[in-house]
Amino acid sequence: MRSTTFRGVAVGYRREEVRSYRPEVSVWTHVRWFVSGVAIGFLTPFVFSSLLEIQHDVYYGIYFAITLTFLAVYVRAAAIDLRDLFARSWRWSLALGVPATAFVVVNVLARDSTPGAGGFYGAFEVAWRGLAYGAVDALLLTAFPGAVALGILGRKLAGLRKRLLFAVVMFPLVLVITGAYHLGYEQFREDGIGPPEIGNTIISVPMLATGNPLGSIAAHASMHVTADIHAYETDVFLPPETEAP
Repeated sequence: MRSTTFRGVAVGYRREEVRSYRPEVSVWTHVRWFVSGVAIGFLTPFVFSSLLEIQHDVYYGIYFAITLTFLAVYVRAAAIDLRDLFARSWRWSLALGVPATAFVVVNVLARDSTPGAGGFYGAFEVAWRGLAYGAVDALLLTAFPGAVALGILGRKLAGLRKRLLFAVVMFPLVLVITGAYHLGYEQFREDGIGPPEIGNTIISVPMLATGNPLGSIAAHASMHVTADIHAYETDVFLPPETEAP
C-alpha cells in the first residue's frame, strides 16, 4: 500500500490496482473500430492486389504493415489488455487448436500438389507467405473480432452463459470480416467466399470457445505453411494466387 498527497489530502492506493486499471470504452467505440477494420480488410487486398497487382511478397509486406498498425492503434485506443487476452484459458485454446489445425492441414493436403519455390527463396516463402501471413491473417480475422466481442461484453467471460453469449456475438463478426477481406481478392470475387468462410470458422473455434486466440493463430499459420509447401499455386489457401518461379 502506498500513499501520496494531492492538495493536502492523503490518498492511498495499491500498485496492482493502478496497474490493472483500464478506462471504460463504450460499446459503440468497439463497433466503430470493427467497421473500420472491415473496411481496411477489404480495401488493402482490393487496392494493392486486385487493382495495382503488386508482386505477392511485396503485397504481403504492405498488408502486414497496414494491418499490424491498425491493430496496434485499436489496442491502444480501446485499452485492450493483451496480457489478459493471451493468458486466459491458454491451455484450452492450444488444446482446441490441435483438432482445428489437423482439419485445415488435412484439407490442404487433400488438394492436388503444385510446384513450389526452392532453395533460399523457398525457405523465405515458408516463413513469409506461410508463417507470417497466417499469423497476421489470424490476428485480423479471428483475434480482432474476438477482442471486439470481448469489449462489447465488458471483457468478462465468467460463467457458461457469458461464454455462450461471447460466441454468439463473435461468430457473425468473424463471418463479416472474413467475407469482406476475401472479397478484396479477384479470385474470390469470381469463385465465391464459401471455402474461406468455412475454413476460418473452424480456425476460430479455439477463440470462440475460450476468448484466447493462441490456438487459432497456430491453426491459421499451420494451414498457410502447409499450403505454401504442398500447393504453392493454390487458388484457395494463399491469396493472391501466384505461380512458382
